[in-house]
Amino acid sequence: MDSFSKKILEELEQMQQHTGRVLRSMSLSRMMPMGSVGWQPAVDIYEAENTIYVYADLAGVKDGSLRVTVDDRRLQISGVRQLPAPPSIACIHQLEIELGGFQRTVALPSAVDVEKVDSTYANGILVVTLPKRIRKGKVTIRITPGE
Repeated sequence: MDSFSKKILEELEQMQQHTGRVLRSMSLSRMMPMGSVGWQPAVDIYEAENTIYVYADLAGVKDGSLRVTVDDRRLQISGVRQLPAPPSIACIHQLEIELGGFQRTVALPSAVDVEKVDSTYANGILVVTLPKRIRKGKVTIRITPGE
């Protein structure tokens, strides 16, 4: 492949990555929070055979402000992000980092065992591990004769 074609392919790949980021940031649930507080962090949800994994992008959030609650079909993450104040400001040129309180509630793809949920927070990423609720197989029901 010649260098020109290679350069075009690299540019197209960069455009594709950028477009993906833009579309993810414009997701309907993040644009219209519908009664939630403040901003909403980006969340990825993965499903394995017996476990659901939820990753939340919470860069700059102190772990002491985080709260995670779960029921069998929903996960809610809330907290506060504050940045240290700069020593002095003459002018603001760009503001993109969302600050203050946040809350994000996501529907889970299947029921989970709330007693076994675990979470870790490191390097600005919250990982919530949710074991799926194991459904019992076939159950035999005893029939009691009536009078």
